[in-house]
Amino acid sequence: MSIRKTLNNKLHDIKNGIGDQIEELKAEIDRRFGNLGRRSGDEILRALPEPSGMTMPLMEALQERESERSFSNEPLPDQLVSNLLFAADGINRKGGKRTTPTALNWRETDIYLLKANGIWRWVPERRALLFCALHDIREESYILNSQFTLPPLELVYVTNYSRTRSLITDAVETIAPKIRSAAFSEAAIRELRIRSTNIDVGAKIQSVYLAAAAMGLSCVARTGFSAEKLAAKLHLKPDEEVVAAQSVGYPAKSILDHIK
Repeated sequence: MSIRKTLNNKLHDIKNGIGDQIEELKAEIDRRFGNLGRRSGDEILRALPEPSGMTMPLMEALQERESERSFSNEPLPDQLVSNLLFAADGINRKGGKRTTPTALNWRETDIYLLKANGIWRWVPERRALLFCALHDIREESYILNSQFTLPPLELVYVTNYSRTRSLITDAVETIAPKIRSAAFSEAAIRELRIRSTNIDVGAKIQSVYLAAAAMGLSCVARTGFSAEKLAAKLHLKPDEEVVAAQSVGYPAKSILDHIK
């Protein structure tokens, strides 16, 4: 078999594998959300443009990075949303490897987008948004109902602990009971897993901060919400957990931008 044919076959297998994963994800979203607010003909998988335009030097982006809680209600165009998501969890090299690190390549963090036109989920393999439901639940990412303008985009970082398993972690957990060491106790292993996933979310948050700074956007990371209520609205499974939210939008231009 020629090298070209071998490569073509591998590429075909990869594409089929990705296609199967997307179909499984669509089916999973359907099981979770059903037809909540979904109308016949609604776009299900919305492709985003290739990331581009973030040319600010890293040093300048670091200097410009700040937490800003004032937003205009003007929607963000798809190009800027694509840039933000590429920074947070984009594919930047072979094997589906990402722009942000993850322990043992678990890729356990899912990103949901809360917008005025509904709930969406980021699908990095397709550089696309998967439609979940038509409901606007942005206020659910706040403990108190805000009297000010909601940002046009809320990114919600969800850890899926079922993915934090591998041959390595299973082996460690199998061996751990035989080793008389607190470092390998069940509680210690769980704490290690949680700490690793939190680092993953933290890296994504900082990447979005830097991308927002490069594009002149307001941005703030938040944990001031009821994780339980937000998880219910997102129809998460027991092994999934909302870790943080991040608000992004254009800066408010006047006092009128602050009022609903």
